[in-house]
Amino acid sequence: MVPIAINGGDMRVILSPALLQAMPEMEVSGLLALDLDAAALPARVPSLPEATRDLEALLQDWKRLYKALPGDKKARCSLEYLVKAAQKDKLRSILPLVDLYNQASLISLAPFGGEDVDRLGGELRLDLARGDEVFVPLGRVEAEHPLPGEAAWLNGGREVVCRCLNWLESDRFKLTADSRHAVFVSERPDAGFPSGEAGMDWLERKLAPHAGRLVRFRLSAAQPVFDATA
Repeated sequence: MVPIAINGGDMRVILSPALLQAMPEMEVSGLLALDLDAAALPARVPSLPEATRDLEALLQDWKRLYKALPGDKKARCSLEYLVKAAQKDKLRSILPLVDLYNQASLISLAPFGGEDVDRLGGELRLDLARGDEVFVPLGRVEAEHPLPGEAAWLNGGREVVCRCLNWLESDRFKLTADSRHAVFVSERPDAGFPSGEAGMDWLERKLAPHAGRLVRFRLSAAQPVFDATA
């Protein structure tokens, strides 16, 4: 099996042993989108579909999880922000790629994130932070650090891509109108939370006319590593 070369390197998405020891039921749904024509994607305002489950109970489950995890006590699941904004009719278009994964999040009622593969250095890893990793919050230039033991997405150089699972995005790895390769992930801490698979199905269909190749993957304790292969 030959790894897909992206800017001279390979691409792996990983659940670390330390993360799985702390959260053994963690699953991640993912989609790798290669050779995107992002300029051809239309902007859209995400909307909340008719709820098929108790939204408030689901958001409370996420709050309890975040309260139990090491990390910033202000941290919240990204899904909560989307749901609350949608309920108040305050959702707005950000960027077509971001609009799409936000809509996928609302469809599946699971958190979604998307990153520019060319900026990641060949790896995206859900791990427990040491606390000395560099993190530059979205829209800022000053560097911060995660808390020790915090569940965070890290890149190949152990820079923080997203803090507290899906709470706070880095400015360095964000998707832009010029992104050619993107990776999308959705966390499911355990079977009590919705899977992101339905949202990934929808996202895959929407990106298919505008991508050279789409590769789906799922991570769990049984399969903790995804290696992009040709």
